[in-house]
Amino acid sequence: MTLRTQLAYLSAAITLVFGLIALVSPLLVAGLLGLQVVSPRGVSELRSSYGALTLAMGVLMLWAIPMRPQKGRLLRTLAILLAAAALGRLASIAVDVVVSLTNLLFLLLQVFVAGTIFWASNEKQPSRAEQRARREAAEARDEAASARVQALEAERRSHGARSAVGGGQRETDRS
Repeated sequence: MTLRTQLAYLSAAITLVFGLIALVSPLLVAGLLGLQVVSPRGVSELRSSYGALTLAMGVLMLWAIPMRPQKGRLLRTLAILLAAAALGRLASIAVDVVVSLTNLLFLLLQVFVAGTIFWASNEKQPSRAEQRARREAAEARDEAASARVQALEAERRSHGARSAVGGGQRETDRS
């Protein structure tokens, strides 16, 4: 699995976890985001927009990542939506002067997730021939390593046998 794919799965996991937390514990997410919930409708909004919607985006990412390049367009669409949210946050930081450590961390997280998903959307899965060539190369490396180990063991046995013969000869010479 390539680094690009690993980062894409990490981004999908981050999205899933955030969505799941917002769905299960919307008041915790409200606190993290600096929101005040003044009515039960606010809790419903958090569960819906931050919970279910974000969770669905994470599920779509997990579904689409292994099906690239066919699902690359879907991943790019998700990345654009996440980038739009990051741009909205950046605009708020600039216009509303809402500079806080939490806001900056969420901005970095959104940029990371959007960037890695976009980057992953462009990766093509190796063809069957490429997969076979990689598998054969790995098998050849394993065989070569095994041959080196066998050669070292044979050399060690040979050296031990020479030492035993040489030691016996010295005893004969002393007599």
